[in-house]
Amino acid sequence: MSEYMVLFDEHDKNWSWFRRHYQELVKKFDGEFVAVYGQEVIDHDKELRVLMERIKAKYPEEHAFVDFVSSEKLTLIL
Repeated sequence: MSEYMVLFDEHDKNWSWFRRHYQELVKKFDGEFVAVYGQEVIDHDKELRVLMERIKAKYPEEHAFVDFVSSEKLTLIL
């Protein structure tokens, strides 16, 4: 399997895990960005920039899935 396929597969697994556990994540991390790797939360923060700096420092070779967790439905106006 190519390196890109491995990365895509890992991203897909982390995204699927995130969606399945979303309600649990909301209870713990409502209003925060959550980083998932290996189908587990590796870090979280209200500030995306701060979270990304920590992730890059701790996991320089890894590719974490990061998304915002909120109990409120968000609407984007484009």
